Amino acid sequence: MTYHEILDADHVAEAAGLVRRYYTPIGGHTVPRTGTRFDGWAGGGDHLDVADRITADDLVAVSFLSVDIKGRAAIGLLETHAEEITGLLEQLPVDVDLWTTDVDEFEAPNSPANELWDLIRGKKYGKWDIGPTKASKLMARKRPRLIPIYDSVVRPLMGLKNSAAQWTTWHAALKDTGLPERLEAIRQAAEAPEHISTLRVMDIVLWMHGIELGLEPADDDDDVAVEL
Repeated sequence: MTYHEILDADHVAEAAGLVRRYYTPIGGHTVPRTGTRFDGWAGGGDHLDVADRITADDLVAVSFLSVDIKGRAAIGLLETHAEEITGLLEQLPVDVDLWTTDVDEFEAPNSPANELWDLIRGKKYGKWDIGPTKASKLMARKRPRLIPIYDSVVRPLMGLKNSAAQWTTWHAALKDTGLPERLEAIRQAAEAPEHISTLRVMDIVLWMHGIELGLEPADDDDDVAVEL
């Protein structure tokens, strides 16, 4: 089990304060930070009509988390490889939580999740300039209960050196540890929106805490896809 102490039972109030602050306008602004719109933008990426395809609204939503999908990748995701993406998303349930899955099957090289990860990263069709941070945000938009967000702030707090075996690490942190229930208590105490997933609450707590510790956000923080 690996996760930062900010998520343990002795820090629920502190973690709730971080989530509350995330949803509170800062610096004299009248609206909260753009990241608060990621989950619910255009009804969410996992709602019935669009759950099994990547849409332009999904690309807009990930931009709220300070990353951009460039033109070549956008065409590939929205058009050229749309049918293959749909086939993979159809195999990834909307209503299943990561910690209830068979993680070995989920993270197997030929699993739908890993095949979609490789497709989005550009490993199948050439360089798209989508590294693990962008890929995780896009996949989390489509399956918020199943796919956690990976970035340069969250990575070290979860004890990760890179994106390899990331889902196994999150699975171990959440399964039979009481953490999912604690994260829901954190969400309620923070009065955060009911529609955000448990994984998203975890991401917000870790990200806000990491920023307080002086960790630097990066656009994509380990190897980007190579030309094949």
